[in-house]
Amino acid sequence: MKKLWLGLGLLLLLLAAGCGVQRHTAKSIRASTAASSRQVSTSQASSVPLTPLAKLKARSKDTLVYAPFGDSLSVGLFADKKASRFTSLFARQLGQLTGKTVTEAGIAEVGKTATNLGIPALSSLVSQQPDVVTIEFGTNDAVGGASPSALNAYHQAFTTIVTTLQEKTTAQLILMTTWSPNNGPYAAADLKFDAVVKEIGRSYHVPVADLATIWQGHDDVTGPAGTAIPDFAANGPRDTFHPNQRGHDQIAALLIKTLEE
Repeated sequence: MKKLWLGLGLLLLLLAAGCGVQRHTAKSIRASTAASSRQVSTSQASSVPLTPLAKLKARSKDTLVYAPFGDSLSVGLFADKKASRFTSLFARQLGQLTGKTVTEAGIAEVGKTATNLGIPALSSLVSQQPDVVTIEFGTNDAVGGASPSALNAYHQAFTTIVTTLQEKTTAQLILMTTWSPNNGPYAAADLKFDAVVKEIGRSYHVPVADLATIWQGHDDVTGPAGTAIPDFAANGPRDTFHPNQRGHDQIAALLIKTLEE
């Protein structure tokens, strides 16, 4: 009988010891799993690519140079004043979001194209040592129609602009598609030129701000014609082609959104 009780006692001790080992093993497994989960989460967080805006914010310099490169849109026609054209609005908003001083440089002329300004002015733009460049050509290029030869010339010029700036500067580039009033006379050609811009953006990994999302189906982003604007008096009164102040506001907002994606 005594042996029986001793045997039962020994069995109970072995069972208790086994339970303790199982509990310890379970805790170890849970701890190991939790640690692995934390490592995976940290790894995933660190592998998330930075947005273009975050990269600009992370630059060590306190001042960023923004260089708009384009035609009459980048000149500012027809905002209420130069200080409220899309380039100036974008520069101020970029400064607020990065916490840096943003100075506006750039090259823009009324009526110009990728071939007759974009290419010849490249070296001058590079010499400005820009940190951000908006490339806005195509609206005037499309006026002559979207023939295969015109599209090919545009593709070559636009590609040269992009690759040269990528090779010779550290600028964050933003490509901009063409501008048109809703149902404008060149809208069909504009969209074919836009397809070229988007294809180049994909090929060279450059974000594209699609201005058609602003003007297509919206009559309130141009005109009314006839308003005299002192800052742009040399270019005549406001017309029904160029963006009005609402249009410029939306272009600036789209550029910021493009950097945030």
